[in-house]
Amino acid sequence: MRKKAWLMARTEIRMVFKNRQVKMIPVMIIIMTVIFGGVMTFLLISFAPADPLLFSSLMNYIMGVVIIMLPVMLPILIAADSIVGEKERHTLTPLLATPLSDGELLLGKFLTALIPGLLVAYGNLILATVIVNVVVFMLAPHMLLAWPDMLSLIQALVLPVLFSVLAVGIMVIISGRASTVYEAYQTGGVLILPAMAFAYSGFLQGTGLNWLIFYVGVVVLIIVDIILYRIAVRLFNRDALTSRVG
Repeated sequence: MRKKAWLMARTEIRMVFKNRQVKMIPVMIIIMTVIFGGVMTFLLISFAPADPLLFSSLMNYIMGVVIIMLPVMLPILIAADSIVGEKERHTLTPLLATPLSDGELLLGKFLTALIPGLLVAYGNLILATVIVNVVVFMLAPHMLLAWPDMLSLIQALVLPVLFSVLAVGIMVIISGRASTVYEAYQTGGVLILPAMAFAYSGFLQGTGLNWLIFYVGVVVLIIVDIILYRIAVRLFNRDALTSRVG
């Protein structure tokens, strides 16, 4: 099952990136990371006390949006394009006629959205770390590598996975009712991004991150992801999707 789903995802990823909107999102994220990361690091070092712990805490708040929240936009758009887009391009019926099971099709769709999104997220984390520490090295060498600290680094590695699964699960559910990619993406953005912003804000309690809050938040997200995936599995079936193709 995994091998068939992986082969399907690999083929669809190549197709998805022929979409200009999909290709523009990584470019936009990179530009924002370079500008936002560089400018905010400069401002913090210039106007805040030269305290490595305070600097790291403030950077967790500021850069979390750039390295965790923004990359999730890519899986949302890819999920919309790879599911609802099939309807628009009238290629959904041939796809449903393949010998793949419903579970293999769904897993393939998840991987199609998750793999590029996570590659962008982790690449963006590396870029942000380099940009921030280059500015720190030039302006305040004693604070070099103050950010990211261990907890914020683990958060940046784990949360994009959980948020992306959450986003793709919701998009699969939305795609059954949306008629165009734009409609699905717009609806998904309205529902998903505020929810994730609220969820992410829960990790940032007090003056810094807390391991207990992180553990509890991760467990809650895993449970929600599992529930959403099970719902998506029930809704993602050939009969339902075929009846909506028109």
